[in-house]
Amino acid sequence: MKTTFKLLVVLALVATFSSCKKNSSPDAKADFKMQEKSTANRNAQARAIGNFTFTKALVGVKKVKFEMEHNGNDQDYKYKGAYTFDVLTGTSTPPIQPVDIQPGTYKKIKVKIDNVMPSGNSIEIAGTYEVAGMSYQFEFTSTSDQEYEVENPNGISVQQGHTVTFVLQLDLPSLFSGVDFATATVDTDGVIRINNTSNPVLQDMIENNFDDIMDCEGHDHDD
Repeated sequence: MKTTFKLLVVLALVATFSSCKKNSSPDAKADFKMQEKSTANRNAQARAIGNFTFTKALVGVKKVKFEMEHNGNDQDYKYKGAYTFDVLTGTSTPPIQPVDIQPGTYKKIKVKIDNVMPSGNSIEIAGTYEVAGMSYQFEFTSTSDQEYEVENPNGISVQQGHTVTFVLQLDLPSLFSGVDFATATVDTDGVIRINNTSNPVLQDMIENNFDDIMDCEGHDHDD
């Protein structure tokens, strides 16, 4: 399923240049990260954001493609493989290595989320949600594979000889917008499991939130 996002702020595309560092190559290099939008401590084992405390947030990525138009033709550069991104720490397994790209203005990035993680899932998010004196422990998993296309109409400028990091930021609480944990089926161990067979209606709602509340932006931090 291919979707184009033009709405609000679950996913933001940010470009940051490495400080005072240039490549010996005449071209440029691109790096890629995926992380939670919050600026809280990324080394913490759990992330408290609003009413949520997240203890796990993993995303499986099969392909990342950077696209720009050059002399009327589309050019693209890509990562392909099986990457597990820890959204809480901003790290990936295996680590992403920079790729050579052409200097220019990039207006589009495509990310293929797929069930490439060792668990067979494409997304795994766990934590607790507290409201009105109640605490709900949840585990959300998905095996769906979708390609997300994120556009920036102004484009992100990549200069010759620079290394640029494209950062996809996820606002995790917004993924659960509209989810009423109080109506969910709870397992005997007290955990609300949201997957293909348990609370599938809530799973569909969360997956649809990826489609409905996304936007992209770019920040050029020069040397």
